[in-house]
Amino acid sequence: MRSVVRRLHLFEFEDLPWFPSWLRDLTTDFLQEALILRHKFYAPVTPVLATLIRRTGHRRIVDLCSGASGPWVHLKPDLQDEVGSVELVFTDKYPNRRALRAACERIGDGQTRVAAQPVDATAVPEAQDGIRTIFTAFHHFSPATARAVLSDAFARRAPLCVAESSERRWPSLLASLLAPVLVVAHVLRRPTPLRVLCTVVPVLPLVVTWDGVVSALRTYDTEELAAMTADLTAPDYHWRIDRIAPVGTAPPILVLVGEPVTPLRHGVIEAAASAVER
Repeated sequence: MRSVVRRLHLFEFEDLPWFPSWLRDLTTDFLQEALILRHKFYAPVTPVLATLIRRTGHRRIVDLCSGASGPWVHLKPDLQDEVGSVELVFTDKYPNRRALRAACERIGDGQTRVAAQPVDATAVPEAQDGIRTIFTAFHHFSPATARAVLSDAFARRAPLCVAESSERRWPSLLASLLAPVLVVAHVLRRPTPLRVLCTVVPVLPLVVTWDGVVSALRTYDTEELAAMTADLTAPDYHWRIDRIAPVGTAPPILVLVGEPVTPLRHGVIEAAASAVER
């Protein structure tokens, strides 16, 4: 689906190297606790991942750009209800280790851990093999970097699932302007001296609002994702792009999946494509 607003690759505060780590952690904590977990935006991605696990046989998920852990506190138990035990590794270039360790404890299955070293999504270490996931983070990458992320997965024939809950459409942009109200409500629910200070002196609301609006403006649409993957093609690797319709008050979810394909399944896919063309 083509976006109605032109993509603008503006800066987000949490991407800046000089941005204080404590303020970055406050920002990712808000996104994690007040939005992603509270509203379970990414629950519709569970069957997508379950299908990917069944098709590829991988039992390890390497979550890239994990932030404060994304949707995994509720997503992993739901996923394991469908496919059984799965190992999960949190990774990030600037890991919020406190939040990630807390998420490991909340999941509490003994098979969730934080990578020992920072991980660059454009060059994932060979030791971190498995299904790669990226939640609410792909828009942070410039077009060249985003393509490098996809190219690294393609070159390694690594399964990949990218999911985004923002769009360059007016509902997403207008929803981002409600961030100050949501920040205040979040701080009142879970106050700490630092959260209260950064809300009274409105640093946190301003940062969250700016980054939220810019996130929407930077999100890639389906046509742009298709263009990025157009020449990353091979008989043993396939891409698909889906837009999962909104459920209740949750936003629509844009999903890009890269999947290694066995020769037998490749023949089934080609036969189905030929049937559609006829």
